[in-house]
Amino acid sequence: MKSGKETIVPLKRVMLKLSAGKTPVGKELINAEPLEFIFGIGREGLTPLERRLAGKTVGEYLSLELYNRQVTDFFGHILPCPVALRNCHPSFYISMKIEQIETASAREVVRAMSQTTTGCGGDCGCGCAGHN
Repeated sequence: MKSGKETIVPLKRVMLKLSAGKTPVGKELINAEPLEFIFGIGREGLTPLERRLAGKTVGEYLSLELYNRQVTDFFGHILPCPVALRNCHPSFYISMKIEQIETASAREVVRAMSQTTTGCGGDCGCGCAGHN
């Protein structure tokens, strides 16, 4: 573990600020939106996003280039309705700042696990009707 800070490991609730732009620090596509999830509960193991975040602590920052076609696989169940990002430019930069890491309660874990089997719920206006 790093310097007594909470570290991202399975079953921790992770809160990020996520932005996206045409440059590594750009925010013209998404301007610092919160993203919260329970780390390590996916049916198929860790997502590529989780692998990038594993072992990191509060305050750390990550920026990487993604191609439009990678969005769904990169986020997996964590971003249940990635339509906005899939409709971005052919490639763009995702920037994430780790805002908070907490131990998730058993109830939160169970609720999050059940949500990995459904899409966004169909109420986000994306047209996916609850399916990725």
